[in-house]
Formats: sequence, C-alpha cells, structure tokens
Amino acid sequence: MSYKDLDSLYEKAIEYDLEEIGLLTMAARMAPPPVRQALLGMIKEEAQSAKFWNTLSACTADYSRPCQPDDQMRPPSYYPLQKNDEDEKKD
Repeated sequence: MSYKDLDSLYEKAIEYDLEEIGLLTMAARMAPPPVRQALLGMIKEEAQSAKFWNTLSACTADYSRPCQPDDQMRPPSYYPLQKNDEDEKKD
C-alpha cells in the first residue's frame, strides 16, 4: 500500500468523523441538557479521532515547501513586511 493510498484512507476517515460530529451537533441542539451532555462527550471523542487521522495524514502527505530555496537562508524571525532598524531611523 502506497502513501497515496494511505492518505486517501486517512482523508476518508477524517471526512466520516467530521460528518458524525455534524450529525451529533444537530442532535445536541434539540436534546435536553442530560442527553446533550452525553452527546457533547461523543462529539469530543469524534474530534479526538479526527485529530488522530489528521496527524497521520499530515505525516504521510507530500507537501510542497512554502519557501523557495533561496528564502531558506532567512532567519526564523524574519517577516517580509517587517521594518528594519535603518528604516525606523530614517523616519
């Protein structure tokens, strides 16, 4: 099984979890408080499950790099719209 096959399975699992969260949310809106409390617990469990599948998907997905190779030389605290000290002295 390749990473692409796994990624599609992970995405399907996330989709199912999110759909179930939506259905439980609709039920919780109409439920009395004790039942709503139980449904909220189920929503929490489904959200944790979706986070798990999302983590696996993120680990196996092939993301392109956000920076060009020459941009990797910039320090981590660099922001393109950041004012330089020299610019502030001119003002």
